[in-house]
Amino acid sequence: MSHPFTYKSKFETLHHEAEQLMNKRLKLQQSVDEAKRKGEEIYESVDKWLIEAGKAIEEADEFIQGEEQAKKRCFVGLCPDLKTRYLLSKKAEKKALAIDKLVNEGDHDPISFRPRILQIVASSVYHREALNSRVLFLKQVMDALRDPNLNKIGVHGMGGVGKTTLAKEVHRQAIEEKLFDEVVMVAVNQTPELRRIQSEVADVLGLTFDVEGIPGRANRLYERLKKEKKVLIILDDIWKQLDLKAVGIPIGDDCKGCKILLTSRDKHVLSQMGTQVVFHLDVLQDEEAWSLFEMTLADAKDSELPPIATEVAKKCAGLPLLLLTVATDLRNRESYAWNDKLKQLSVFDNEEIYAKVHSVLESSYNDLPGNEVKSFFLLCGLLGLSNIPIRSLLKYVMGLSLFKHISTVKEARNKVYTLIDTLKAKCLLIDGDKYGFVKIHDVVRDTALLIASREQHAFIGTRSGSELMKWPNKDSARISLPYCDIEDLPEGWECPKAELLLLFTEVLSLGIPDLFSRD
Repeated sequence: MSHPFTYKSKFETLHHEAEQLMNKRLKLQQSVDEAKRKGEEIYESVDKWLIEAGKAIEEADEFIQGEEQAKKRCFVGLCPDLKTRYLLSKKAEKKALAIDKLVNEGDHDPISFRPRILQIVASSVYHREALNSRVLFLKQVMDALRDPNLNKIGVHGMGGVGKTTLAKEVHRQAIEEKLFDEVVMVAVNQTPELRRIQSEVADVLGLTFDVEGIPGRANRLYERLKKEKKVLIILDDIWKQLDLKAVGIPIGDDCKGCKILLTSRDKHVLSQMGTQVVFHLDVLQDEEAWSLFEMTLADAKDSELPPIATEVAKKCAGLPLLLLTVATDLRNRESYAWNDKLKQLSVFDNEEIYAKVHSVLESSYNDLPGNEVKSFFLLCGLLGLSNIPIRSLLKYVMGLSLFKHISTVKEARNKVYTLIDTLKAKCLLIDGDKYGFVKIHDVVRDTALLIASREQHAFIGTRSGSELMKWPNKDSARISLPYCDIEDLPEGWECPKAELLLLFTEVLSLGIPDLFSRD
């Protein structure tokens, strides 16, 4: 019966234990907040402990406050009797022991882990835009992917017809319907970067490479993919034959659970890569082209379209990229802008679609509000077709002093995101496949490069096989060299006016002469 006489010490012990728990919880919460800022996931046991500790601290505080109220009542002759003291003392002891246990269990190490990188899953546009032919086309591709006798499927069509949009629809549906254990989508582009392709596939699989060389990475990726029972790899925008084994992607009997979807402008490339079935994605028919055009204009302030709207839409020749670009340009514009656009579109015959697309895209460029956003767009074009890291754009604009009256990184970052929003609204940039990235459509990029070479003395290298066909001259101000197998840049190569060199290479020991020497 010591409890009534140790009443005070029991409450002091409870108060001390509660303070210890509070301090430990505070420190752990600070560590958790820091881990979350780094993009890490918190272990479930840590979150559970924080909740239990918070609840215990709250209950102890209420219990101690109740005891303080009891003390006050003693001064008016209402002190609790020995039995009440006994019960309160016993309860305080029980709470103190429970808190002490929580304190001892509060040493969590580690508290967090780096989650696997998830690719962005695009929302469906086919159903929203009532494109029934595209919905049917998607069904045919999905049925082919479900066919156990097929493991390599191709889709071909001209630039801007919607191959990437289709690939994103397949990516989304395959994930939503849980058709595969893993689904990966990677943009290959005109100059394949094997290291990047390997990294993007590995990120989704949660694979970390312990080797640097491309062949060694290919072996690691190959062995990892062979362990998957059902995996879909979507390789979008292939321009030339790609050696899948050099990437590390098993095919055929090497991995029967691995299915591959390839998209390309060139049907022959798909045949060379051994596709078992190839689907041709054609332009939209007039009714669906008008539906897409009209829906893009749906949120315009003036809902009544001018009489020539249907004629403008027909001049877009059923090409989704052109329909979206033109409709976006004409949203909330006066009748003279519509007439001007119709004349521009009518200059070319329907067969000259690419010339028409470039003309419209250049018109969109000319309509951009100011030189800063124009220069930023051209910079995006120089950086290539794959996912462009926004942080890299930030570094380049700071290095080039692209923005006026901006002196801090924070101000520049805000400006970069503002310009990205502007270009997305104009359909000149699109969301990247991962958070923190943007992409530029290949046709849009072609237009950007034409403008950059004309207005900024930009040099965009072209190659034959693995060799560059031509080198920049002394007047080149911005230089973009594609992926190639050169081991050294030529001696004596001088570009005194150069302010930007984008050198895409996997040769880490590449020697670079002092090409930026100035007189």
